[in-house]
Amino acid sequence: MIGGSHASVLASVAVLLLLAGAATGQSSEYERAQIVAERKPVMGDLQDNYWILFNVNKGDSEDFAAASAAAREMSALMTRFVSLLEPGTARGEAPGSRAKPEVWSEPETFVSAVETFQEATAAMAAAAETGDRETYMGEFESFTGACTACHGLRPSSGGMFRFAKGE
Repeated sequence: MIGGSHASVLASVAVLLLLAGAATGQSSEYERAQIVAERKPVMGDLQDNYWILFNVNKGDSEDFAAASAAAREMSALMTRFVSLLEPGTARGEAPGSRAKPEVWSEPETFVSAVETFQEATAAMAAAAETGDRETYMGEFESFTGACTACHGLRPSSGGMFRFAKGE
């Protein structure tokens, strides 16, 4: 689990990024499109790491070390993803974006979801390190809940902070 000070720092940084961008918000359409383009492979990498965790949970893999590494990588990827959520890059503001305006209009809810995700990835990494399938499976359910706080599990799905493809 992430300690209180780490979670507080993450929350403070996320809120500052959101507010600082809201204060300036002077990116060109091209710059906003570039930011969105940078977000997509990060989310793809998150998904790739999710499948490593999923396969261990499902029993298709016994590679708990890879699962621990994937969970830790997901934490780093989420930090990167949040840094790319500049105001003005919601759907309708930046070409190709699926981010909902709620990322910026409900920052406390969004930051809470990010903190929950970060705590869940730390718990997944720790559970994987035990090598105990029951412990791992118990944490996986909480981890999946942290993912679905923002969006559904399918890449095309929508949710609180993401529009579904084609929506």
